[in-house]
Amino acid sequence: MQQILFEDHLYQVSFEAMPDALKESLPEQELHRYLELLQQIQMKPRAVYKEVQEFCAKYSHVPEVVNMLTFAHIQNYRVAEAEKLIESTYLHHPGYLFAKVNYADQCIRRKKLARVTDIFPSFNLQELYPGKVIYHTSEFRGFLIMMSYYYLAQKNREKALHYFKTAKELEPQHPNVVYLEKKLFKEPLFKRLFSRK
Repeated sequence: MQQILFEDHLYQVSFEAMPDALKESLPEQELHRYLELLQQIQMKPRAVYKEVQEFCAKYSHVPEVVNMLTFAHIQNYRVAEAEKLIESTYLHHPGYLFAKVNYADQCIRRKKLARVTDIFPSFNLQELYPGKVIYHTSEFRGFLIMMSYYYLAQKNREKALHYFKTAKELEPQHPNVVYLEKKLFKEPLFKRLFSRK
């Protein structure tokens, strides 16, 4: 468990955090299978893709399961299917943090920045989720990265860096953090050319 002070709010973040709703939505054996599939989709996405699809067909009412399918689509280069599922998940589960983060990210990529403040009327997670005590590491990191991209799109580099630094502190080697770091600190081509003279 990590405690992270961010914008004068203390967040408890853990890899072990599991929403109570997920425990209530899946029988114990299926919950274990969900966790196994979640791990396997990261290591061998093609091998378990069909099984993830079947699992999601059975539990399509559970947002965490649908989010796993979205990830499986991305891991298997089925981007169009993932994009549709991102929007659908948000429409059906607007309170689910991953649904909000993924849909806001999609809006940023599609240059629909005004939608982000509709999705997140506040950028203070404790205000949005007053009863939530512990955040899963991936959802907190995902929020920070999405917000960094949001501020980058607004040309507010200082705020983008503010969110990035906390994501970097949380998971410095995560591929999404590393990718964002490259985006934030790459030097434009024209600057590189002129600095050599």
